[in-house]
Amino acid sequence: MYAIVKLSISENQNISQNQNAYKQADETQSTKQINAGNTDKATPEEGSGSTVPAVQVEAVTKAFSEFQSAIKSEDYEQAWKLMSELFKHSASDGSFEKFKKEMADEGAVLVAATIHPESAINIEGRVGLLVTSPSQEQGIYFLFNQEDGQWKLDSVRPARSADTSKE
Repeated sequence: MYAIVKLSISENQNISQNQNAYKQADETQSTKQINAGNTDKATPEEGSGSTVPAVQVEAVTKAFSEFQSAIKSEDYEQAWKLMSELFKHSASDGSFEKFKKEMADEGAVLVAATIHPESAINIEGRVGLLVTSPSQEQGIYFLFNQEDGQWKLDSVRPARSADTSKE
């Protein structure tokens, strides 16, 4: 988790600068879900902390488990594929080699992390999945968004900041 949080520091600093990009991505995603015939209940995009349909919680939990497994087995290419294009760029400057090195160095913390699907919330139109680690003082929300029909890691946020509506 340390490496992902470390990777996401620049991403979190750029949130205010990139809110229009996120908003546009959310709107595009909403359109994709409608066009794909998604019959799940829509999750409100305004604010955070709204409930998430169980089917989405299950899907993002599975996506995070796949990400963890890829890191554990050192299949960094698969882990990279499970990240959104926006997150790849913001967390690793779009560099697979940088991501691979940081996961090789710090990925063990992420592999040992515990998923808390019961704490899933909607944060700015993304599904936030709480993940904790004994080495961290607080949990981290891993935010997922659908991209190309697959749930992908889109952002990371400290749990304390997830209680605010928009940063």
